Amino acid sequence: MSNITLQHLSFAYPGEGPLFDDINLIIDDQWRLGLLGRNGRGKTTLLKLIQGQLHGKGKIITHQSFASYPINIQSPNLPTIMAIQEIVPIEEWQIAKELAKLNTQADILWQPFNTLSGGEQTKVQLACTFADPTSFVLLDEPTNHLDAQARQIVTQYLHAKKQGFIITSHDRGFLDQVIDHVLVIEAKQLYLQQGNYSNYRAQKDLRDQTNQANNEQLKKEIRRLKATVQEKQTWANKAETKKDHAAHGDRGFLGAKAARMMKRSINLNQRLNNEIKAKKGLLTNIEQTSELTMNYQPASTPQLLTVHNLSLRNEE
Repeated sequence: MSNITLQHLSFAYPGEGPLFDDINLIIDDQWRLGLLGRNGRGKTTLLKLIQGQLHGKGKIITHQSFASYPINIQSPNLPTIMAIQEIVPIEEWQIAKELAKLNTQADILWQPFNTLSGGEQTKVQLACTFADPTSFVLLDEPTNHLDAQARQIVTQYLHAKKQGFIITSHDRGFLDQVIDHVLVIEAKQLYLQQGNYSNYRAQKDLRDQTNQANNEQLKKEIRRLKATVQEKQTWANKAETKKDHAAHGDRGFLGAKAARMMKRSINLNQRLNNEIKAKKGLLTNIEQTSELTMNYQPASTPQLLTVHNLSLRNEE
């Protein structure tokens, strides 16, 4: 057994904010791990960091060899086996063995890669990726070009695999059938949970409901504290005004009293503002997904012709 250990990992592209900030994580190489997160949150970047194709701050410690999908085919006009062997040192029989598990004939290996259908290209690349059973496999959206039947074949293929892998996919039903752990990128942090996507979704919904209730209570307390600050400030201002309008003989006494009240008000306001700041720090950042809207505008072209009961007759 070998682990992939992330220690204090941080990463940002030049000129942009951090995608990851001080991440600590251990991934077991036997896990079938679903990597989830909204677009642009760093799923593909994390896979590249794990493989050493990108480098951030902190450490990634592993003795694993990796195989990744998709394969970057350089010469798609060559027979598929030759195009693959340009990139991956692999024997034809190794690919053929995996293709058989994907219900695909090995003779497609001698067709030019660019003549294969999208589903055939996907199966060939998956077969190459899993050909070495000692590799830890990284899969980036393997169902993109599959119809329903091919997706089911790939689902069964991955479900039967014994070696570990990390997979990204927007097909949640597919993920439910092939993964046993979930790793989610949320707000520059990684959240690891055992189970499939549905387990994660149920737990996240419960967590969000709890956090939302806590946020509402904190916001209520913040509003109350702000009102208290305003009330004490008004109280001190009134005392100052009363001093200014007092008779000359009373100003000394009232001035000293107003000064004490103003000092007390300033100290109290400082404590209240510190408490407000502390409560704001406790607010949980809950990710919200906005509803998709469309700016639909009806066509403005004027109607040119209206026809009723039209028939055509051949005069020949």
